Amino acid sequence: MKKQDEEPCTSCHRSTAFGTGLFVNRVPSMSDTENGYMCAECLTMECDRCGKPIELDEDYTPDEGQTRLHWECLTPEEIKIAM
Repeated sequence: MKKQDEEPCTSCHRSTAFGTGLFVNRVPSMSDTENGYMCAECLTMECDRCGKPIELDEDYTPDEGQTRLHWECLTPEEIKIAM
């Protein structure tokens, strides 16, 4: 078995095995049909203001999870509240 076929991401199916560059930030993933890992790129979310992808754990939710934003997209008032 080749390294690129080992431990595939349950979303994009690229290998998340050690040495592939996707190992460190992979996250356990379980569904009804498949168990394994998801790579960090597949776990990105879209910013609700600018539409660009937000990296894993880099989002801010000013309204308890209803809106996901980049820090760069926050208004000055939201930044004050976040600090």
